[in-house]
Amino acid sequence: MIDHAIRAGAHFAFTSRWGGVSTSPYGELNLGGAVGDDPEAVRENRALAARQLGLDPADVVWMNQVHGAEVAVVTERQPLGQAPTVDAVVTDRPLALAVLTADCTPVLLADPVAGVVGAAHAGRPGLAAGVVPA
Repeated sequence: MIDHAIRAGAHFAFTSRWGGVSTSPYGELNLGGAVGDDPEAVRENRALAARQLGLDPADVVWMNQVHGAEVAVVTERQPLGQAPTVDAVVTDRPLALAVLTADCTPVLLADPVAGVVGAAHAGRPGLAAGVVPA
């Protein structure tokens, strides 16, 4: 279900579609909340993925990605089911940042000296709008 690695103090992981509760046509481990899957299944899949990584699901920051260049600076846990409408998140807190991709590119950033991490959803429109430098 999850491929996990540690590099220079930053942890990252990629999921597959296996090991979740979503039914066809969403595969099993659908994490996307904007594709028509049952919202309860998506919440359960996100919780399963977090727990598989040893995380409290409440410590994972999700985004409502829109192919733009807006960035949210996150300083605390998100209320359940609420996510900023942005294409990048940045934090200096002990939170996990999630980025969803299909044909876009996840950009993961870490500054171990400053203790800051970021995650960006970089599709063609977001790249053109400047999401990565933002």
